Amino acid sequence: MEGSQKRKTLQALFRELVIPLADPYLATQRALRGDEDAEAITVPDKSFPLSETDSIYLVGAGKAGVPMARAVVDVLQQDPRLWAKFQGGSVNVYREQATEQILRVKLFPADHPNPNQASVEGARVALDLMSKTTAGDLVVAVISGGGSSLLTLPAIDLRDFRLTNEVLVTGGASIREINTVRKHLSRVKGGKLRMAAPEADSLTLILSDVIGDDLSSIASGPTVPDFSTFGDAIQVLREYRLWDKIPAQARDYLRRGSEGQEEETLKGGLWQERLAAHSSSYLVASNSVLLQALQRELGSPAYREMGQVELDSAPVTGKVEEAVEQHFQQARGLWEQARGDGVPRTLLCGGEPIVKVPQDAQGRGGRSQHYALLSAQRIAGYPWAVLSAGTDGIDGNSPAAGAIVDGDTATLAKHKGLSPERFLADFDSHAFFKEMEARCGQSFLVESGPTGTNVNDIMLWWITPA
Repeated sequence: MEGSQKRKTLQALFRELVIPLADPYLATQRALRGDEDAEAITVPDKSFPLSETDSIYLVGAGKAGVPMARAVVDVLQQDPRLWAKFQGGSVNVYREQATEQILRVKLFPADHPNPNQASVEGARVALDLMSKTTAGDLVVAVISGGGSSLLTLPAIDLRDFRLTNEVLVTGGASIREINTVRKHLSRVKGGKLRMAAPEADSLTLILSDVIGDDLSSIASGPTVPDFSTFGDAIQVLREYRLWDKIPAQARDYLRRGSEGQEEETLKGGLWQERLAAHSSSYLVASNSVLLQALQRELGSPAYREMGQVELDSAPVTGKVEEAVEQHFQQARGLWEQARGDGVPRTLLCGGEPIVKVPQDAQGRGGRSQHYALLSAQRIAGYPWAVLSAGTDGIDGNSPAAGAIVDGDTATLAKHKGLSPERFLADFDSHAFFKEMEARCGQSFLVESGPTGTNVNDIMLWWITPA
């Protein structure tokens, strides 16, 4: 099969299989069910009987908040008994997403990566709703990426919180470390939203954009336990020499917290004693969940041409160059097997490889297209194809989700007067693939548009014997 046909096949696969599997509406509906026979609302590992449920509420935050909330409402509407118990709720979503209409649910136009006043107003409404619940109530929370900023109720002035956030996100700390600080400057993060409703049942539906799916890191874990402390938050700021750069009000609050004068985040003792038995969290979608679903689907007769599907379950988190080399070596081993038995192999990987871009770089693209261009060089001459794309549909500062290359791409580029090396050096992978499409009349870019979800990136290596 020639390279262009392989690329067409992978384009269709991304559009028809990957995006639906990562879709937050479909993922939420696959997880949440109204069970008429059992007279309950269920997720795969938990059931909430109607006979024990007086009222149902909805809260949440995240960039996938609209489709997740709509899925919950649609499930409830399918059963008149469930719908009669639904008292509505609020969800903080990203800016213009709040123009959507969802029955009985108020959407707040919050902002990311720095919170706005709507982030605060929506968080306050959610906290008030939680505080009014009693035994017999069920609160369904829909949580997705971006929620750390979108759901914000600072323990300090919003202006000072924003200034602190700006210092953090540009100071070199990891997202986990950043969230450690933000949790301890918040009245809803780190399980504090859950703490406001100690008598109610809680079901949190989560779409993870965090590698490893640490629930306490996704949207700063408003409904799950937190094991970091005020002392840890101070240590992060000191380690990255940011302590003196944040506003005095933030320093004073963290210092008081470390001395036991401010309320800590949700810890194991309270969780185990009062909340754990009435709390359930379910991961509706994540990178690992998506890859496992892809492996099952591609192993079906409908995708026989993909051959035997191998899943590398180790998240891709290191330098993009190292990731490409590791995956190439894995592909070489699978190719030897394919040549031995004549059966193609497909290698699935996922995560967020790191691309260090110089401050003066002017190119367009992102880690997925950079990965694809590096792969094009590495697989030159091999009868393979590689798909690399972000599930959110937007790769870096470009309008593409990623790109697809094959063993002929690098050679074809040179015949067309293009230097992959120069485009890589300029961190301008998007321009490379746009030029390739213009000069060759073939498709290389994956252009899905924003998908409304984010479960990180996927990499697929299609390895045919010849």
